[in-house]
Amino acid sequence: MTISTETKAIILLCLYGFFKEMRPSEPFLTPYLKGPDKNLTEEQVDNEIYPVWTYSYLACLVLVFLLTDFLRYKPVIILEGLAYIGTWALLLWGQGVLTMQFMQFLYGVATATEIAYYSYIYVIVSEERYQKVTSYTRSVVLVGRFAAGVVGQAVVSGVREAG
Repeated sequence: MTISTETKAIILLCLYGFFKEMRPSEPFLTPYLKGPDKNLTEEQVDNEIYPVWTYSYLACLVLVFLLTDFLRYKPVIILEGLAYIGTWALLLWGQGVLTMQFMQFLYGVATATEIAYYSYIYVIVSEERYQKVTSYTRSVVLVGRFAAGVVGQAVVSGVREAG
């Protein structure tokens, strides 16, 4: 039994979609930034750090549309993955407002490049499979978000009960 190239690509995109949404710490970002690890004030988080995402997302979205047409999809999807890795690396090991602003910039790049993930599937599958493949990719992204929420809440609840 051989698996077609199209089916392999769909499976890979679905796995990537699940794991890119597996971010259990995301709902707890604000308490983390204001906690003892980062020691930022509410004013800094709300007025200096979070707005960077909004503007970087807007600026990068225009560039991503052009880059996707020029470079095609795979390099932009790789850029998305690298931007997510950079975001969480800075979040873990970075300190200070400027570093957290750069973290939000990278997050803006990552979220802007999602368009390549959602549109690449239509390049690799035949037109009669569009609806089915759309349901696969959207479902797996939502399952990833759900799983991340459950894992994140379980970890936070477990830490509170243990402490």
